[in-house]
Amino acid sequence: MKKMKKVLCFTVAMVITVSSLMACSSQKSGTAEKSTPNPTMEAETKEGTDAVKEETQEIVEVDWYVDLPWWSWNGNGFGDDLTSQIILEKTGVKINFIVPASDGGEQLSSMIASDELPDILTVEGWWSSRARMLTYQMASEDYLWAFNDLMDQYAPELKDVMRQDVFDWYAEADGKTYLVPNYAYSKDDLVAGEQLVPNGAITIRQDLYEAIGSPDMSTPEGFLAACEKIKNEVKTYNGQEIIPIQLYEGVGNSILWLAQYFATPYEDENGNYVYDFTHENYKEALQFLNTAYQKGLVSDANFSDSRELVNEKIASGRVFAMITAPQDFVPQLQALYDLDSNAVYKTAVLRNSKGEDPVLQDIRGFGWLTTGISKDTKNPEQIAKLFAFLLSDEGQIAMCYGKEGVTFNYNPDGTVSFTEEYEAAMKNNDTKKYALSAMNLLDNYAFRRKFEVMTTDPKQLATVDTIMKLPLAQYSYDYSAAGLKLDPTDSRKEAMNELGVKVSTYRTTVIAQLVTAADTATFNKLYDDAVAELNAMGISDLIAYNNDGFQAAKKALGIERSWAPFTK
Repeated sequence: MKKMKKVLCFTVAMVITVSSLMACSSQKSGTAEKSTPNPTMEAETKEGTDAVKEETQEIVEVDWYVDLPWWSWNGNGFGDDLTSQIILEKTGVKINFIVPASDGGEQLSSMIASDELPDILTVEGWWSSRARMLTYQMASEDYLWAFNDLMDQYAPELKDVMRQDVFDWYAEADGKTYLVPNYAYSKDDLVAGEQLVPNGAITIRQDLYEAIGSPDMSTPEGFLAACEKIKNEVKTYNGQEIIPIQLYEGVGNSILWLAQYFATPYEDENGNYVYDFTHENYKEALQFLNTAYQKGLVSDANFSDSRELVNEKIASGRVFAMITAPQDFVPQLQALYDLDSNAVYKTAVLRNSKGEDPVLQDIRGFGWLTTGISKDTKNPEQIAKLFAFLLSDEGQIAMCYGKEGVTFNYNPDGTVSFTEEYEAAMKNNDTKKYALSAMNLLDNYAFRRKFEVMTTDPKQLATVDTIMKLPLAQYSYDYSAAGLKLDPTDSRKEAMNELGVKVSTYRTTVIAQLVTAADTATFNKLYDDAVAELNAMGISDLIAYNNDGFQAAKKALGIERSWAPFTK
């Protein structure tokens, strides 16, 4: 492996500043749409029960590195809460989670350089160009176990718990799969033709909306007029100035989701890949935010807000409208509800000036985070069995719902309901001792949602993201092909990766300039200059390269067209 160190460390260093800027099909979500309970579910829960034998075994400790500085085990500590105790009992593995101090990539780079890789490694999915480059090189240079080999040598039961279509999607050129994702949606776990809720969403505070007369916010003009009315007439909440429009941490994802509301296509009438920035609908989305900025509805703070600051603003109730991923702020929404049960959010449907319906990216896809097992580990067999349990039906239910009779019980139709004990813990904000859903790194929500029962609790109804986003399902579509399936052996790969980094960095800068332009004339000049600069950088070559990945993705998915208006 050491022969690769300099190359791999250089690759990591080259892209550490753009870990998610190219994530045009990000699957960063934690939940999905509810489905109709299936009466056969109780029987299904027994599948995989034998995936990991319960037997007395020596406890082994492993290091699991999660390349997200904000991620943490949402419990009392591994071994001190119900979920981790279940893992210990079932697998004999004690996990020491490690996260970086920052998201710059330096810690991971240092691990690789010092040949001290953790036993298990979780990084962003293939929607991140940085992660794709890194994990491909690690796999090709024998840093990671192929799950195919782990199955053959240590854990044949892994074959029974892998979703084959997802597993095959992640296969490298050698035909082997080195990473498994979380929140991936297998065809085996979905009802044919169903439309899931979207990933990102525009949400507005319902009580404030009603206070200004519930105006039409479906047009750009109507939306901004409502926000102006909030700013100028309502003005404050609990003595604090109201934030008319709040964007997501880093702003980039908010632009992505807003562009989807403005129906920005990623495929043209001939089936070719479309570059978003140069499309008129994307320009209109940028103009919308610039107009909002000129009216004082969007502030400069959005470009420097950390996740913690966004959390604080949402929890305070100061935000009227936000363009975010609601699933990332459920705790804050619930904290706000505890203070003011009228302060709840609902989704808004914003259309472009042509009146086109939104075409929103659903959370179907091939995952958010990806996890691999280091070849340096001394415990490949135990880790393989750990994965076999966590990916099994039994493991998925245990990680989400806990222990039967303690935190949940099965209903006659096979769904599950929380016990009075756990319901009381939720009301008292005392759930860390159970740590349900803390192990989300291999979560298959597409499977376990089958067990969910629609809540009747007012707080849950008001704050659970899947319920909140349900009205948007009619505008939500499968974007999987837009994630591309690039060939890592393509001779253009290095040049296109370098170009992609440059383009992403440039876009981040120019989007901030466009949104904060002083007037419309300045905006138009900046936009025209940006298009010219992208052309000079060679964007046409990157588009051609991405188009090949787009066609390969459609082929892998077995479809000819992907953009929703072309498939109806």
